Amino acid sequence: MTVEVQTPSGPKSGSAVQEHVVWRQRLIPLPGAGGSDWGGGQQTFGEAPFVDLGNGAVLFATLRDVRYSYDREINTIAFRALHIDELRRKRPNAGDASILDDLARAKPLNVLDRKYYPVLATFTEMANPKSLVEVSPDNLAARFGQGTTLSKITFQVVDPSTPLTTAVTARFPALAAERGLLTLPPS
Repeated sequence: MTVEVQTPSGPKSGSAVQEHVVWRQRLIPLPGAGGSDWGGGQQTFGEAPFVDLGNGAVLFATLRDVRYSYDREINTIAFRALHIDELRRKRPNAGDASILDDLARAKPLNVLDRKYYPVLATFTEMANPKSLVEVSPDNLAARFGQGTTLSKITFQVVDPSTPLTTAVTARFPALAAERGLLTLPPS
C-alpha cells in the first residue's frame, strides 16, 4: 500500500509491503460439519505505511479500525482495492484461490476509492504512543497545515518474495516498545 500526500514542499509518499494470507479449512463442506460454507479465514502481517511530512509530522494509514469496524480493516480494504468482489462476479465458477493466484501473477495497481480509505492517524508526540489522534483524509490541512492534502492511496500486488516492511520499529522505538492495541480518544 502506498499513501501519497501533497505538501507545500512538494509530494511525499510512504509505502509498506504487507502479507495478506487467506485460507480455507474445508475444501469439501461435509453434511453436519457446522459453520459456514467458507470455513476459512484471513490475516494480514506487516506494518502500517507512514508518510514523513517533514518537521516531525508523520501520517499513518492504520491496518485496523480502532473502533472495530470490519469495513475499515486492512483485509477488507485490500480486497476492495483489488476488486475481488467484481472478479468473483465475472468468474462465478473460479475459487478465491484461483482469483488470488491470477492477481499475484498480474501484479495489478489500483487506486483505492475514497469511501474505502483506512483510518488515517498521527501522534501529537511521536515519543508518546498514547497521543494517537485520527486525521480526516478530507482535511489533512487541519492537522498538518495549509497546502497539505491527501492525493491518493494505492494498492499493488507484489512478488511473494518481496520482504515485509520493518521500518516502524527502527524509526519509532517508542511505538515498537508499546504493547497492546493503541486506541483513539473517545470522540
